[in-house]
Amino acid sequence: MNLLKTTILPTDDADLAQRLFRHWVYEVPRVLFVVLGTGPKAEALTQRADTLAGLPPDPRWVIWARFPEQLVPVVSAFSGKKPTLTGPAVDRAFALSLTDNVRDVLTAAEPEPDLVRVLQAYARAEGGAS
Repeated sequence: MNLLKTTILPTDDADLAQRLFRHWVYEVPRVLFVVLGTGPKAEALTQRADTLAGLPPDPRWVIWARFPEQLVPVVSAFSGKKPTLTGPAVDRAFALSLTDNVRDVLTAAEPEPDLVRVLQAYARAEGGAS
């Protein structure tokens, strides 16, 4: 897998994962596409989101949280839609605006997201549409 604009959060240190995620959310002006979970589908979604993130100076970036439950303390403070991070039906991903507002959630019930669906999530995070 060739990822150019993806940060993969550590799975063995929840505190470090939270600190890195907070850094990307609060210290770096980015529109974030956050992929949740592990496995081939999460890996494919990460690759799709990375492909659509653009060039390094563009504001889009991907965070891959393989253990999404680690992000609960951070994500609970966000406004907007609330992604499911724990339990049997963890969402696939969510898109976060520059103002730390969850603008789109790719749910576990949705079909596997294609490039168009990923692009829609980025557009909603960038433009504020729900």
